[in-house]
Amino acid sequence: MSEGLVAVDLGGSTARMALFALDGATMLETARLELGQETGPLQAISQVASVIAGWEQGAQTKIRGVVTGLAAVHDAAGTIVTWPNRPAWNGFAFRDTFAAMVGKPVALFDDANLAALGEYAFGLDYPVPHLLYTVVGTGIGSAFVWQGHVYAGARGASGELGHMMVDPRGEKCPCGGFGCLQMYASGRAMERIAQANGLPVVKASDVFRLASAGNATAQAIVDDAMRMLAIGIANAVRLFDPDMVVVGGGMASRFPERYRLLETLVQEFLGTLPQRNVSVTLSNLGDDAALWGGIAYGLQWFAKNKETEGVRK
Repeated sequence: MSEGLVAVDLGGSTARMALFALDGATMLETARLELGQETGPLQAISQVASVIAGWEQGAQTKIRGVVTGLAAVHDAAGTIVTWPNRPAWNGFAFRDTFAAMVGKPVALFDDANLAALGEYAFGLDYPVPHLLYTVVGTGIGSAFVWQGHVYAGARGASGELGHMMVDPRGEKCPCGGFGCLQMYASGRAMERIAQANGLPVVKASDVFRLASAGNATAQAIVDDAMRMLAIGIANAVRLFDPDMVVVGGGMASRFPERYRLLETLVQEFLGTLPQRNVSVTLSNLGDDAALWGGIAYGLQWFAKNKETEGVRK
């Protein structure tokens, strides 16, 4: 029986999953689960665990572990500390509960960190020592990779680009702050702003489609979101001075023609600083970046730990 690893990317509205063969890092199976705002943590991980069990049985693959990217801040024990997009999950012992449910060791990451690792290992057209990865979906996150290692910060909470203040007099964010970038440039923000302006939208993708059809209000919302996102990225470039910025996530993957404009906008905001000519490009891995990050970490994980029981990150 072959050996495999499962990667899970659990975001604000979906759970995406992939089964990889450890021999050759080949993606064997994929699945996508829609998670409504009302979906609780036990219900969500139960659905994920059911898919994993089916894969192990059907693919005749011995799954050795699960690497999960979570769009929330969690502590060293794997308990969710804060998830602005899913506040009902705060305080949930995610890693231990999930590990017990699937009967496998679980490694837990911030989703942007995992996506950055996947992009660095499998997605770049050419290697760079310093990479700033930004993910735009229901929320906004980022990660800085330095010579193959994700910078996690003193508390494991670095890379919260979505909670960078861009308007000190702005709206209150579910994180408790004010004027966070996520309140203006994320998918959920565009939905909220469009609905407040009377547009018949359900999802952020509806806003982009209306904009492409010539709706002036939708065009203004998209333009404002791109401008605010460019401000956030430009500030992060000033701070980290990366060789390259890669923009990924569901929104950038579905509407690349809009997000390609970020390079020009970011460089305008950088002015004459040395970083002005930094490359800003879209992810080659798209929505799959965090999944590839799972196998990238998994290969390291199992190389260091022949016996994985009790492994924690």
